[in-house]
Amino acid sequence: MPEFPYVLDLLAGRTALVTGSGRGLGRAMANALARAGAQVVITSRHDDQNADAVAEIESFGGNAFAVRCDVRDASSVAAAVAAINDRFPGIDILINNAGINVKQPTVPLPVPEDAQVGQPGTGSANMGLSDEDWDGILDTHVRGPLHLIRAFAPGMLQRGWGRVINIGSSAVDRTPNFSSPYKVAKGALMHLTRTLAKEWAPYGVTCNAIAPGHFRTDMTKALHDSPEGQAWLRERIPMQRTGDARELGALAVYLSSDFASFITGQIVYVDGGETL
Repeated sequence: MPEFPYVLDLLAGRTALVTGSGRGLGRAMANALARAGAQVVITSRHDDQNADAVAEIESFGGNAFAVRCDVRDASSVAAAVAAINDRFPGIDILINNAGINVKQPTVPLPVPEDAQVGQPGTGSANMGLSDEDWDGILDTHVRGPLHLIRAFAPGMLQRGWGRVINIGSSAVDRTPNFSSPYKVAKGALMHLTRTLAKEWAPYGVTCNAIAPGHFRTDMTKALHDSPEGQAWLRERIPMQRTGDARELGALAVYLSSDFASFITGQIVYVDGGETL
């Protein structure tokens, strides 16, 4: 797939924060925003990945700054927000992308220990999800975004311009096995998107969600890298392929721009038709 052409300086003068942008889909969206002229704040839990993401953006002439942040931890978020506020007058574009998942059943199933149940790459079906699993996933996908929204949305509302993009999941409409806390968390984030969009509509701040389908990331490589997984995916996706991360980047740039100023409260599915 060729490089996507981004409108030069479409986001010039804007500052964007992308959580979980040290790698994967977050990094692809951060790169796209930088190519469109935004100065980008890279955040993740891993300093080495953050440094690599900044170096990549700087390699093509983009402007990036990294700060370590674990969105599950309120004190880590507060420290990151303070560091960002020391450097920038405000965040114009917030993309809540950080994500984790644990693929196990809600309660243990009566199957042999080595039984393969569900999609390739799924964990042991005879072990149920723990409280720690639930808390970690809910903290990452719901409380973390809420902390950042509380930190940066008031400034957007005061200035009369802002973009919040929450990364949901098409899994909310697909009911995959062994993803109950992930589906609950992503569903909550997508409903929060619509609620905030209505609250903020009079003030020039939009709130939308992108719901990706199947993209290869570190979190899903066990599924994508096996012949069984590839067959499983092709069988379910009408376009018979998985997504390219740059396709999400292009959409993030558009929703962050002035061209999308009349779009709010929408859930945009990027899944090759899987949820049709």
